[in-house]
Amino acid sequence: MIKKSFYSGLIATAALLASGSLAAAQLRGVALGTEGGNVQLSFELDQAVQPRIFRLAHPDRIVIDLRHTQRAGGLKAPAVAGAVTAVRFGTQPGGTLRLVLETNGRLAVHSLWKGTSRAPRLVLNLGAGSAGAAVAAAPPAAPLPVAAASSPQSASPPRAIKVPEEGSRDVIVAVDAGHGGQDPGAVGHGGTYEKNVTLAIARALADRINAEPGMRAILTRDKDEFIELRDRIHRARVAHADMFISVHADSIADRSITGASVYVLSEHGASSEAARWLAERENAADLAGGVRLDDKGALAPVLLDATQSEIIGVSATAAERVVGSLASVGEVRKVQVQHAGFVVLKSPDIPSMLVETAYISNPDEERRLRSSAQQARLAEAIAGGVRTFFQQNPPDGTRFKQQRRETLANSGSVAPATATP
Repeated sequence: MIKKSFYSGLIATAALLASGSLAAAQLRGVALGTEGGNVQLSFELDQAVQPRIFRLAHPDRIVIDLRHTQRAGGLKAPAVAGAVTAVRFGTQPGGTLRLVLETNGRLAVHSLWKGTSRAPRLVLNLGAGSAGAAVAAAPPAAPLPVAAASSPQSASPPRAIKVPEEGSRDVIVAVDAGHGGQDPGAVGHGGTYEKNVTLAIARALADRINAEPGMRAILTRDKDEFIELRDRIHRARVAHADMFISVHADSIADRSITGASVYVLSEHGASSEAARWLAERENAADLAGGVRLDDKGALAPVLLDATQSEIIGVSATAAERVVGSLASVGEVRKVQVQHAGFVVLKSPDIPSMLVETAYISNPDEERRLRSSAQQARLAEAIAGGVRTFFQQNPPDGTRFKQQRRETLANSGSVAPATATP
């Protein structure tokens, strides 16, 4: 079942190694004790990470997710203390280490960083009146700069952040405008640059997503700049994105060809020769920006593991919703989701798709792509497909998940069982 595949625990370490872009932090120690009537939880790490902290009810639980973090060998869960009645470790997709605390009642949570950059320590104070300052909780209000995720001192002065209740967070969608800077992408017969069209559509798509309750967009680029393919993935992961959408406008020698297509990463080779050729061309985009083959390996074969195969299945389900929605605003070149080895889609933990909005090589479609009205229609269609997907497959802790539970409860239906912490 696709939903279960997405939200059940995956092979965390394999996913992290497959990404090849982030070094895993190591949790070296964890202690639980009482202080001043409150419970204090302390994490000893070899580098600072951005934690995601939230509460669950029935029973009352506090969940701490440490992204891109591994548990040191032999490290066990600490003994219970105070209002904490049970402690257990778990793993989540993409190398996330999870610690779940069962509590005797609902506790406030405040967090702060201590220690040094070489030996950072994350301290959580749990209790009705904890007054510690917090520097990290999820989801962040905006994409985190790299420094904020790597150095506890970068968060000074600390600021208090309320731990979100279950069902309070927005779904985050990373919108990626293809090409940019010295990489113009395809060029239409009338001189239209793909990089300009994709940025305009990406901005319109982000605006449309941000107008939707329960959804929030981040742009991997919001100006005419060159970004390496792997860096686009990294920016989405730093922003804790629930989905990644790369926007493009295809080109082909036959100028009569029209229509949109949606692609996901391939497990078993490209779905067609045209898809293979397109992926090879898009993967070479780094070369246009001056990246040498031995710098990032952008043209290396796309190798998949079991974890990424799971994510591809989720991506395909989401892409199907987008294809169906695009059919309402214009011609769709391929009514089925296409597959190819796009490097920009190779995230081990984020469902990803590449949308070829139209053929810029076709004169009529080139003119339409330059129209703000057509750009808005395309953005509306893509956003509609994404919204439908998340309504049907809501991530835990989101407004969509809470709305789905309320809808099922009002209709007298019982929600399907899902893995819970």
